[in-house]
Amino acid sequence: MTGSLSKIMTVTLGALMLGLGTSSATASDQDPAEVNDLPGFGVWGPAYRLRNVPEGMRLVVRSESRRGAATVGSLTRSATEILVLNCAPEIAPLAFEDASPDGKRELLGGAWCQIDHYGMTGFVPGIYLDPILGR
Repeated sequence: MTGSLSKIMTVTLGALMLGLGTSSATASDQDPAEVNDLPGFGVWGPAYRLRNVPEGMRLVVRSESRRGAATVGSLTRSATEILVLNCAPEIAPLAFEDASPDGKRELLGGAWCQIDHYGMTGFVPGIYLDPILGR
């Protein structure tokens, strides 16, 4: 590299680094959960609450998407803020977005969904999930 080209690259690199350094919020300043976070879409968009759980009963959360799988925990009938990680069979995001609230429940009704509820992760039948819409 010639001396003048090296000086130009050094000045340019220094200016870029200086520009990055003046940013008021960097990725390291943000909550790690918010870095590169996109709004949810489809079945992953809303938080969920439970439905169809009889009074006094709890919903069993399983290690796999089948009734005979090991239990990892359970949810109270009043559980809310449940996150859906995926469902099988997969629910098409656009179909879910375009569906009415009853249509969303119908799509969920035919699937097993992997959920997370405050760190407890496992599978539940989608018939028990109700999207919390309109927030």
